[in-house]
Amino acid sequence: MSIILILFFISEFLTKLLDFYGVEHYRVGIVIKMMFLCYVFARKLISSSLFGALVILGLLFFFSQLGIDTGLSLKEKLLENLLYFAKYTFIFVMADYISQLNFKDIQIHKALTIILFFLRINFIAILVGILFKLDLFRTYGHDRFGYNGIIQMNSHASYIYCFATIYVVYNYLKIKKITLDFWIIIISGLLIGTKTLYFFYALVGVYLIFHLKLYKKFTFYILFLLLVVAIFLSIDILSLFLSTHLKPFVILYNDYGFITAITSTRDLLLMETLNLASQYDWSFINYLIGGGFFNILRTEMAFVDLFFFWGIIGMVLYLSLYYKYIIRHYLYNAFLKYAIFSVLLSAFFGGNYFTNAVTAIYILVFSNFFTLEKIKNSNN
Repeated sequence: MSIILILFFISEFLTKLLDFYGVEHYRVGIVIKMMFLCYVFARKLISSSLFGALVILGLLFFFSQLGIDTGLSLKEKLLENLLYFAKYTFIFVMADYISQLNFKDIQIHKALTIILFFLRINFIAILVGILFKLDLFRTYGHDRFGYNGIIQMNSHASYIYCFATIYVVYNYLKIKKITLDFWIIIISGLLIGTKTLYFFYALVGVYLIFHLKLYKKFTFYILFLLLVVAIFLSIDILSLFLSTHLKPFVILYNDYGFITAITSTRDLLLMETLNLASQYDWSFINYLIGGGFFNILRTEMAFVDLFFFWGIIGMVLYLSLYYKYIIRHYLYNAFLKYAIFSVLLSAFFGGNYFTNAVTAIYILVFSNFFTLEKIKNSNN
């Protein structure tokens, strides 16, 4: 598994590098993922239960494409949307593969060590990007603040750091000590500059305020008051920062209002998607089994897109698999339970969560680590 992880790291940076320099066929990561899938299916390293679920999802996907008329042939529609089918289901194949590993506990800890090492390197890349204003390491363009280092896309960085944050906060609550990795991951997340991460951090912050009973401490209110005063005194500087580094947000706010600005036009995409569903004659069957046209348009709201692609039946099956392979790892601990649902809530507005194949191995390593922690705690 460590080799797969390292290949994913390398492919992620190579993809970003090739994209930055305008190379036409730059998605190296797809090749690595296809090689992994071929290896798993060729060696029959997949459980019969998951294979059966994938067959059902595959049939739902096939018949859902029959029910929409986008002007393309069935073959073209299937090929265009097959990539999203693979993205949606990739995490389950990888999770099933990890569940069958020999010496899984050793491999998970080794993979976790590699991930933390990678995040330290990425922290250095983020700082270098900020100091020298390197476009290669930016999360967005010049008109919006954010540096994601060697990670290819902002959505990849958002969810990688959401789960990394869960890990370092869990360790802090467990040992009551702030580690170097804690600061590296939290500071990196703040510098990446995505709304998904800021929203997630706000949710985690609320939990910590109540869990640590900070509201009972006088210093908490003093610091809060000082923050309010600092914001008030720096209002001109903040306005300049917003207009310079968050220019798209300001433009959207002036043209469309707060909701469109804060959702990055996802509310408009939702209305456009609903209109397309009507235009492409979505029937009652489509509401049950889906009929995604992601090759044309997505809302980039995770659960809304999940519904459009899979329908009610497919969504129930998909989420049951997601519960089995990911969510259940978090339900034994109060903070972890709160954290995983905070991620899902953040994903509702952030988008590209369930179709984010790049983050799958990160999510699964952290998730399996928490199950190992559960086993260790129950044995003590």
